[in-house]
Amino acid sequence: MRISEKVIRVGLILMIALSFYFSYMIWLNPTGHSSVTDDADTTVNPSVQTYKQKSDLFLPLYLTWREDNEIKETNSETLIREIQGKIDQASISDLVVTTYEDETNFAKAISLSQGIALNYYTPFYLKDYEETFEMDLSFANKEAGTDLPFDRIQFDVAADTIQFIDLDNQRVIEGTIDWNKTEVKGLLADNPREWTAMQEDEEQDSNQFYTQDTIKLKKYSYYSSTQSQNLFREAFFDYPKDVKINDDSVDTYYYEGGQNMTVLQDQQLVKFETTIAESEEADLAMLSADYITRLGNNFGTIRYFDQQDKHLEYRVFVEGYPVFSSGSQGVIKVAFSDSGQTGSREMAISASLNAIQVPIPSETEVELPSSLAIKQKLLAAGAEDDKLAQIIIGYQWGEIKDAPLVNLTPAWYVNYDSQWISYDSLMGKLTEREEN
Repeated sequence: MRISEKVIRVGLILMIALSFYFSYMIWLNPTGHSSVTDDADTTVNPSVQTYKQKSDLFLPLYLTWREDNEIKETNSETLIREIQGKIDQASISDLVVTTYEDETNFAKAISLSQGIALNYYTPFYLKDYEETFEMDLSFANKEAGTDLPFDRIQFDVAADTIQFIDLDNQRVIEGTIDWNKTEVKGLLADNPREWTAMQEDEEQDSNQFYTQDTIKLKKYSYYSSTQSQNLFREAFFDYPKDVKINDDSVDTYYYEGGQNMTVLQDQQLVKFETTIAESEEADLAMLSADYITRLGNNFGTIRYFDQQDKHLEYRVFVEGYPVFSSGSQGVIKVAFSDSGQTGSREMAISASLNAIQVPIPSETEVELPSSLAIKQKLLAAGAEDDKLAQIIIGYQWGEIKDAPLVNLTPAWYVNYDSQWISYDSLMGKLTEREEN
């Protein structure tokens, strides 16, 4: 055999070997391959290990700034986080708890002409606030406990006082605060987001302010994706490596040590159930937060939004506003019930597999009427004033058919009879009731 033929043959053999090698590297990827489990969904999401901070989960939802006769509000998460940071560094002392029987005296006690307020849409406990933001709150009366709810944290900048206000029970926890007011005022003046001008209701029958004029907000489109089932298994189960799976039917079932999870494929919904020890020092928000934070940042910005009785909601937020949908998208629901065993209770979590991921820029704007006009229209349509609570802006989830896209459209949402509902839906129900 000629030498040239031998060289050619050796070259061909090397080329074939290299071809097999590169195919192996491309398709099997041994260096990046995760261990295979008995799970039908073998995609392990590494970001599960990056837990969300409780300070992100329980950050106040909007800020009110009052100067003389001017009232402004913002949902800027950046500004709220910066102001909260200044509170973390402050010294808060001499807290005194006062409950008011008379509405007039309560209104007078919480009146403010110069200052700011951080607000929640649902009660949050003082002890949880202290723990979450690693603060040291000092009471004038050592016997006073911190197991008290509040909706609003209010600061009188001139008097250097702080108030934790419980609107439902007309309770005020008031003390002194020592912080850098100059830096706080600087942050307010340099707010990266525009302020929304607000006004009081002339009837003075509510504890919120209303937008003065119409308001314009951008629509958003987002690419959506289906989250890995392993994301929820790793986040929710105590021992995820020991979880067994049953996927013989359309739906998928996971179970281990009294914990179980069902993935409803048609609804793209995850339902998890477990029995947890009931600590005397932890309330429902803290008990559920340990599970929600383990989801990491896979759903974007998740915030504590609502709590009614033993039911809690954590919602996805976009540009500081909560996302609402007609289904399970954009919300994580947690429900507690008695287990029948002393010192424990049942907890159920439901969440959608679908999540919004990458925003698509849009210049389309939606103009909304003032919130005071919304309130007046609802009352004129037959809404009961004592059932009408907050009126807020939310983003409405709308899926685009045959495309992995979601349209988010700003709209008014109303807390009516302790339930969140869109203004259009509520008006429809009130109109239907009047016709019948």
